[in-house]
Amino acid sequence: MVPFDPVALLVMLHAFYPIVTVENLAAARRDRPEYFAGGHLGGSKGEKLFLPDGRIFDLILAAGGPPAGRRWQVLDVTNDPGGEADPFALEEGPIVPMEEDAIIIPRAGPVFGPLVAGELSALEHDDGILAAAAQPAIEFTGAADLSDGYARTVERAAEAHGATAAALDGDPITDLLEAAADSGIVIEGTKHEYDEPEPPDVPEPDPGDRPDDPPKGPPEPI
Repeated sequence: MVPFDPVALLVMLHAFYPIVTVENLAAARRDRPEYFAGGHLGGSKGEKLFLPDGRIFDLILAAGGPPAGRRWQVLDVTNDPGGEADPFALEEGPIVPMEEDAIIIPRAGPVFGPLVAGELSALEHDDGILAAAAQPAIEFTGAADLSDGYARTVERAAEAHGATAAALDGDPITDLLEAAADSGIVIEGTKHEYDEPEPPDVPEPDPGDRPDDPPKGPPEPI
């Protein structure tokens, strides 16, 4: 028989059965019996391993609790079959797993209103300080400065733009186009006066009439 190895059993459970349930523990005992060294499962929920040599191991932490709180373990509880003896037990903390079927009932009565009222009551003797802090904001003259700057910049630019637009409206572009068309007609009518005259056609001399050419006729006998 293969000797019992608690570390190998824990690694196998984590590797092949990540969901911690009594059903998966029974499936692991059925599929891989060699890791259980001939022991059998039992206990109040079936989470304990009983070995032939009399030792007892608890294999599921918080087996009766919600799924979020369950963990695989191999804890020797031979001298305490109830499984409550843990040499490394942790103290109870303020956060515990919430039951899946738990119903959260909202707190009755207003909460935010009394909190704000309590904080404001501490300022009841500070009206003078608050008024002094608000006085600079009341006397702020930024609106007048903005109006003056708008009159000096934006309004003057708008007036200049209006004058330019009026000038353009008084001199429409159609007049310029018509003047340009008339200029083209004048240019076409007078450009021939500036053309260079072409040279007269002079006939080229016949090559046979040149003085250096030999006389025409049959060659002389040698």
